[in-house]
Amino acid sequence: MTSLRWFAVVCLSAAFALQAQPPARNLDLRVVAVDSAGQPVSGLTASDFKVYDNGSPQKVLSVHLNQTGGPSALVILFDLLNSSLASRGQVWEIMKRSLAHVPSSGNLYLYLLVDDGSLYPVHPLGSAEGAPDAKAAAANWVENIASELDDAMRKTSQLRPQDLRRDSPVGISARFNATCRALDELRAHMAPLAGTKELLWVTYGIPSTIPEVGHEYWDATPTLRQLGARFQQSGVVIYSADPGMNLARGILDREGLDILTGVTGGRTFANVDLNRAITQAESDARTNYSVEFEPSGHSWNGKFHKLRVAVARKGVHVQAENGYFAIAGS
Repeated sequence: MTSLRWFAVVCLSAAFALQAQPPARNLDLRVVAVDSAGQPVSGLTASDFKVYDNGSPQKVLSVHLNQTGGPSALVILFDLLNSSLASRGQVWEIMKRSLAHVPSSGNLYLYLLVDDGSLYPVHPLGSAEGAPDAKAAAANWVENIASELDDAMRKTSQLRPQDLRRDSPVGISARFNATCRALDELRAHMAPLAGTKELLWVTYGIPSTIPEVGHEYWDATPTLRQLGARFQQSGVVIYSADPGMNLARGILDREGLDILTGVTGGRTFANVDLNRAITQAESDARTNYSVEFEPSGHSWNGKFHKLRVAVARKGVHVQAENGYFAIAGS
């Protein structure tokens, strides 16, 4: 078994283990509804929503409006592993400027995905625990973000194993596997937290197809969907911000980002405007709907089903999970 297949086997093994449980009847979708100005829309009912499962219309059983104070945790992951050495400096400076102006950072955390495939905590989950003075200091940690990020860059700049770098002949498969492992590790850290958790991944992305020996390609889409499903089951919504500018100095794999964010109901941003991304993520967490429907016309056979959610009301736009695995007991 090649290392490229390792994460796919882990995900699929977890899926097959769930199939032995009694079948679930109803599914709940987290749906964000906004108007043409991007403002949350309230007052929608079951008659306003339409849910399509593999293109077939489904019966919406119930709709509940959720209004909270925002996400319990918003974790930013700055991806050094999947960026070129030439391009990361510009993104680094943008991040320092953006985070320095975040109005509230009490629920904000920051990690780096570094060149050896590990997670480096700049401001980790649990930083606000302990005495009141520690909580107060943690709430204002972005005031020193420039020095903290520069210090983190110095400490992690030596971690450049040849098999994970972009210019390595085997880099793409090794980086894909290491990225999936790191994302799943971060998901496990976030899973025990109560409420909505959100991950903002600043990255050039990972591919959805991997070249293999003999000019053949391995389809990574099922693996990315399985990883996204694990985030969804842990209550973590993935957002991504990619450096849409300066593509000549980096390779952008947006398709893999669309797959991961889509399964969790998150969004992709084609720039590194962190203030906009954070504001949108917090708004989505504060106001959203739980839309319950009963999947019909198929067996719980573990296959991936594409979902589409629409609202009949004119001028309303929705964001929701774009699929699920028909796994018994899920």
